[in-house]
Amino acid sequence: MNTGESNTCTAIGEGANRSTRGRVRSPDEPMKRVFHHPPEPSTGKHYWRGLGELNNTPEFRQWLEREFPVGAAELNGDEWSRRDFLKLMGASMALAGIGLTSCRKPEMHLVPFTKNVEWTIPGKFLYYATAMPRRTGAIPLIATTVDGRPIKLEGNPLHPASAGRTDTFVQASILDLYDPSRSRRFVHKGKGSKREEFESYIGELRKMLLAQHGEGLAFLVQETHSPTRERLRTELEKVFPGMRWSVYEPLLSQEQSFAAQSAFGAGARLIPKFDRADVILALDSDFLDCGQGDLESVRAFTSRRRVNSAADSMNRLYVVENRFTLTGAVADHRLRCPASQIAAFTHALAKKILAATNDPALGAVVGNLQGAGGEGTFDEQWLSEAANDLFAKPGASLVLAGPNQPVVVQLLVYAINAALKNLGQTLLVRQVPHNPRTIDISQLASDINDGRIKQLFILGGDPVYNAKRGLIQDRETKLPLDWADLQKKVPEIVRLGYHEDATSALSPWHVPLAHYLESWGDALTSRGEYLSIQPMILPLFGGLSEIELLSALLGRPKTEGPELVQETFRGTSPPGDFQTAWSRFLHDGFASHVQPRDQAPPSFNANAAGALVQGSWMLPPSPTRDSPEIVLAGSYAMDDGRYASNGWLQELPDPITKLTWDNAALISPSYAKKLDVQTGDLLQIAINEKSAGGEPVRRELVIAALVSPGHADDSITVPLGYGRKMPEFYELPYAGGALKERPGIAAQSGFNGSAFRCRGRAGDRERAGEEHWSHLSAVDHAGALQH
Repeated sequence: MNTGESNTCTAIGEGANRSTRGRVRSPDEPMKRVFHHPPEPSTGKHYWRGLGELNNTPEFRQWLEREFPVGAAELNGDEWSRRDFLKLMGASMALAGIGLTSCRKPEMHLVPFTKNVEWTIPGKFLYYATAMPRRTGAIPLIATTVDGRPIKLEGNPLHPASAGRTDTFVQASILDLYDPSRSRRFVHKGKGSKREEFESYIGELRKMLLAQHGEGLAFLVQETHSPTRERLRTELEKVFPGMRWSVYEPLLSQEQSFAAQSAFGAGARLIPKFDRADVILALDSDFLDCGQGDLESVRAFTSRRRVNSAADSMNRLYVVENRFTLTGAVADHRLRCPASQIAAFTHALAKKILAATNDPALGAVVGNLQGAGGEGTFDEQWLSEAANDLFAKPGASLVLAGPNQPVVVQLLVYAINAALKNLGQTLLVRQVPHNPRTIDISQLASDINDGRIKQLFILGGDPVYNAKRGLIQDRETKLPLDWADLQKKVPEIVRLGYHEDATSALSPWHVPLAHYLESWGDALTSRGEYLSIQPMILPLFGGLSEIELLSALLGRPKTEGPELVQETFRGTSPPGDFQTAWSRFLHDGFASHVQPRDQAPPSFNANAAGALVQGSWMLPPSPTRDSPEIVLAGSYAMDDGRYASNGWLQELPDPITKLTWDNAALISPSYAKKLDVQTGDLLQIAINEKSAGGEPVRRELVIAALVSPGHADDSITVPLGYGRKMPEFYELPYAGGALKERPGIAAQSGFNGSAFRCRGRAGDRERAGEEHWSHLSAVDHAGALQH
């Protein structure tokens, strides 16, 4: 922002000091020189001094008139001497009795606590254990409260999952609690409603669902790893046996979980142990990003990068990726590779490991890939040295694949780890709760398209914004349908959301979602440990939690405390007296008696993996200048868009590109030279695909380019999470007043890369039989990017 002002500074040296020492200023001499700014030119660029002047709203003009009265211009002209200034001030004080009689501070009535917060002493901090639910597993926290209001979050030092540490999303979540743009009201068909009216609607809906045995009822939820929510879901399935339950997370990989359960059994989750690994190979895996990994993994990896004694040894990290990431930035050896060609690299690596180990399980998987497609071209020396280094550390090496890689790559990586004797050593196989009735969003979309869904509950998320495009094709037009089209086909929708966003706009009922610092709950860490979530403050805007809504649908009485979580905790069979164990659970923030269960010894099902990869993968062609690959990645600040209204995260520079309040299409310097574009130029990216009916479908995005050293050639990375449609507000008031909301919703800053999240794109199991190609052209050379 340019204020249009300039400052003048005059240096006074020692000589000037001597020349003026002892001199007395004349009373008529001007006491200060006034520098007059030149008038603003009538043509050319107009520099505004703030958002208020830019918007030029009536509120701003009124404030400007109060702050700078018209009569103040009379002081301009000749410079004022000290004597004239004292005359003016003396006259002003003489008139003070007249001019200030009606000037007083606004009268404000302070209301004391009607019920004092327990254990509080004014000005003293109190600390409570809680946890932040995340899609990969909850993070144990300690919340600092002052007079009953949370002000700071830190990691729980008693639990190894955080060990007193947090990440940026935890620190930003305290701002989400006080976010002025969060949902504050119940909405029914676009008009404000009351909680009592919604509760009455739920009561009537429950009667109708009981008569239908739950046929037509569906839930679309975010992943929270809450045992209490799972328990209530099980009870709902008993009451409404025909209901459907779908879990959707834009950045969670269905391929990864599908491959793990196919290779190791239902409910299997793979846990890397970085502190045990001497050699690590990351294939398109940014495990140092807490959006993909977790704090415990980051701390375990970095602990092996510190050498405190002669007996300590550092680990060694190999990274293969298409763009610079946090993990690639600390790699000992890094290889640029298009994301679509990492499958070919993994295949070549598997053959080298097979030649060194002669492992039959790896041989069964590799054997089913013979003739699957051509091989890519890689640095043979780099590949051989990485394979030899892994082979030299059996049981102390680790190979990881990113969540966006297809099922075949995931299974190859599991087979490689099995051949290197890493299972049970650097890679644990842990059993986590698993409900086989869970369906993905594609299956739910098919049911909606067939007219089988009549009542839909959307708990969290914003599927209209970030769900994959073209989830299903219309039966009549044969054209792909987006989630917004599908949602319009459901007669009754209840949306429990943190903002009144695009999904809420298409929902008859919108219910404000309570923040995790406002509600009772529980969650599991990424390792499977059981954590407690307790509120630090009552809901600021009367929101509901997910478990409260599910409890109401079960017909239970309204709960005011932790009864729902206590019932789940009782089911864990805590030792000793229940009340003592419950108090310890809340005090520590976790239940030490609930221990996760690992497979011992873990067993890789080579037969199932071999049958799955057979005929399921064909190496995609290498990207070219005119048909590059498009890689969609989560943002280090916005994640999948859930933090779009968090100003602190918007201001946080991207750790690699240093961008703020914006995203861009990342390309390599060589590719930028081929396209004759520079950072800030606008690119038009188009993806053409054919529907199942053979109809052409074209998706376009105009986005600013950013030349990123270390990026793979003929590859474009678009960070997700920007351009989300949210409620629009006026600027902050200048003197009192509330934040004013404009009607409707508007897209936030940045470019919406979610438009390219197609159901048939690489990485999806449904890719076979569908055709995709991309086109790229430079459309503008105007600077459109802010650093």
